[in-house]
Amino acid sequence: MTALRILAGAVLLNLMTGSLYAWSLFIAPAQDALDVGRAAVSSIFAVATVAFAATMFLAPVLVRPGTALKPALVTTALAAGGLLLSGLAETLWGVILGYGVLFGFASGIAYSAALQSAVGALESRRGLATGIAVSSYALGAVLFAPLFRIGPERWGVWDTFLITAAIFAAMGLVSAALIAPAQIPRPDRQEGKAVTGPFWRLWFCFFCGCTAGLMALGHAAAIVNAYDLVAPAAALGTGLITAANGAGRLASGFATDYLQPRTVLLCAKVLAAAVLAALAAFGSVPLVYIVLTLIGFAYGSMASGYPAATVQYYGPANLGRVYGRLFSAWGVAGLTAPLIAGALFDWTGAYTLALAVAAGAAVLGLVFLWTIPPRPEAVESPAG
Repeated sequence: MTALRILAGAVLLNLMTGSLYAWSLFIAPAQDALDVGRAAVSSIFAVATVAFAATMFLAPVLVRPGTALKPALVTTALAAGGLLLSGLAETLWGVILGYGVLFGFASGIAYSAALQSAVGALESRRGLATGIAVSSYALGAVLFAPLFRIGPERWGVWDTFLITAAIFAAMGLVSAALIAPAQIPRPDRQEGKAVTGPFWRLWFCFFCGCTAGLMALGHAAAIVNAYDLVAPAAALGTGLITAANGAGRLASGFATDYLQPRTVLLCAKVLAAAVLAALAAFGSVPLVYIVLTLIGFAYGSMASGYPAATVQYYGPANLGRVYGRLFSAWGVAGLTAPLIAGALFDWTGAYTLALAVAAGAAVLGLVFLWTIPPRPEAVESPAG
C-alpha cells in the first residue's frame, strides 16, 4: 500500500506540472493579450523548458537525499506562485518570470522527485515505475487542456492563470501528503561517473530527439490551426499529441523491463523522422492529426527510454545525478526548438519548413544512437 500511495503522490505532482505541455493553447490568446509576435510568445515556453532543465541539472543539490515531502511542498509553492504572478502582472516579462522561470523550476523539482520516488517504490519493475512517473507528466496537459482552451475565451488569459494557481495549490498539498513516505536515494559518489561511457552520445541523441518533438509539441495547436482554423480542432490536436505522449511514455517504460532501452529508442527515432517528414511533404487536415499523434507517441517513448538507459548504464542510485545532467539536452532543445519553429513560421507563414527541420533532427539523433552499444559491458572506453 505504501508503494501505491507514493506512486499516487508522484502522479499528482507530475500531472500538475505537466500542464506545461499544454502551453500551445495559450499561444494565440496570449499573443492577442500581450500584443506581441509569435516568436515572443514562444519564448515563454522556451524559458520554462530551460528553467526545467536547469533545475534537473541541479537536482542533486535541490532534491536532497531523504523524504520527498520537502521537494513536493517547494514544487507547490513555485507552481502556484508562478501562475499567480503571471495572472497579476499581465505583461510579457511578468509571464516570463512567473510561468517561464518559477513554473519551470517547479517542473524540474517535481519531475526529479517524482521519478526517483517512483523508481524506489517499485524496485522490481523500474521500467514500469519510470513509465508511470513520466507518463503522468505528459497526461497533465490532457487533464488541463479543456481549462486552457475554454478559460481564455470565457474569463481571459489572466484570470485563467489565477484559477489555475488555486487548483495547483490544492493538488500540490494532496500530492505532498501522499508522497511523504518516499525516500530520495543517496547517489553513488564515484567521481566522473556521469561523463563516462556513452554519456555524451546519449546527450546528443536526447537533444536531437527533443528538438524534433518540441518543435511539434510546443506548437501543436498552432500547427492544427495552420490547416484548420477552428478552435476546438486546435484543442483536439493538442489533446492527441499529449495523450499519445503519455501513452508512449507508459508503453516504452513497460517495454524497457523486457527490451534494451536502446532498442526502444531506435524505434522511437525512426517513427519520429518518418511521420514528421510525411507531414512536411504531404500536409493535409487528416494527416496532421495522425502525425501529431504518432510524434507524441515517439517523443513519449524517448522520455521513458532515456531514464531507463541511465539506470542501465549508471545504476538506480545515480538516476537523479546522471539523468539530471543528461536532461540538460532537453533544456537546450527547449530553448532553441520552439523559437526556431516560431521564427520559421513568421518567416514563411507556414510550418512546412519547421517540420522538415524537425524530421532532420530526428534522423541525426538516430545516427548518434546507432553508435551506442546496447549493453554497459560493451562500452569500449571510459571516456565514451
